[in-house]
Amino acid sequence: MDEQITQLDRRLTSVEKEVAVLVADTASTLPRHATKEDVAKVEIRVSVIQSNYATKEDLVKLEAKVSAFQSIFATKDDLAKLEAKVSAIQANYATKGDIADLKLYLAKLETRMTVWAVAAFVSISSVVVSVVKLWP
Repeated sequence: MDEQITQLDRRLTSVEKEVAVLVADTASTLPRHATKEDVAKVEIRVSVIQSNYATKEDLVKLEAKVSAFQSIFATKDDLAKLEAKVSAIQANYATKGDIADLKLYLAKLETRMTVWAVAAFVSISSVVVSVVKLWP
C-alpha cells in the first residue's frame, strides 16, 4: 500500500508539474488572443464605422439627386453659350456713353440749325424789304 501511495504521489506531482506548465503556456498565450470583451469592443467600433459609411442604396439615392440637380441647373457649357449670346447682344446695343455722345451731337446740330434758320430769316427779310422798296 505504501508503494501505491508513493506511486500516486509521483503521479500527482507529475500532474501538478504538467498543470504548472499548462498554466504558464496559457498565461503566455493569453495576451496574443482576444477575449470576448475584446471582440465585443471591436463589434461596437465596427457598428459605429458602419453607421458612418454610405451603403450602396445611399449611393444610388445620391446619384439620383445629383442627376436631378444636373438636369435643373446649367452647366459650364450652357453658361459659356449664354455668355457668347450676351456678348453678341451687347455689341449691338448702345451704352450710356454712346447715348450721351448722341445727345451732345443733337444739341450741337439743333444750335447750328437754329443759327441757319435765323440767318435765313434775316436774309429773306432783307430780300423782301429790298424788293418792296425797288418795286414801283
